[in-house]
Amino acid sequence: MNGIRQLFSDGLAALGRLSPRERGLVGLAGGAVLVFLVALFWLSVGRSIDLRESRIKTKQGQLDEIGKLTVGFRAQESVRNELQRRLENNKVKLFSYLEDLAKKDSISIGGMNDKGSQALEGGAKITESSVEVTFTRIPLDKLVKFLQDVESGAGLVKVTRLQVRPRSDEPVLDAWLIVTTYTSES
Repeated sequence: MNGIRQLFSDGLAALGRLSPRERGLVGLAGGAVLVFLVALFWLSVGRSIDLRESRIKTKQGQLDEIGKLTVGFRAQESVRNELQRRLENNKVKLFSYLEDLAKKDSISIGGMNDKGSQALEGGAKITESSVEVTFTRIPLDKLVKFLQDVESGAGLVKVTRLQVRPRSDEPVLDAWLIVTTYTSES
């Protein structure tokens, strides 16, 4: 501390020995150095602020992306939970289900053949059961109504294959379809 006081007093003494013109030049040089130091400090602070604002914008963009992904994840999780619930509660017996729908739609099933059950690949314990259904001489409008009824029923039932052949003698079709249901072992 004493050394700084001594240095300061020596500097003032040297300044006192200068002529008024030299004192003006030293003051001008000191002012220029002070302006340079203030400008340097200002630029450094400005650059630091710009860098922090850039980081904030990047982090805000990442947070927005996380928010969007979270909403999408929640929607997909909701769909998955609903499907899981439907799989666990699916107790459809395909033969009786299809016969009941055919009676309701006033059509006659030509034949039904059990295609068996099989476990699907993957981590979930999902079983797929299928029945092949045959219609002969069925009008197109009744076939369409039957297909809509099959897929819009209470259970998780889908038509997974459909093959139709028009008949040349009448405005009717022959149709083969595979109807599949899925269940989950909880």
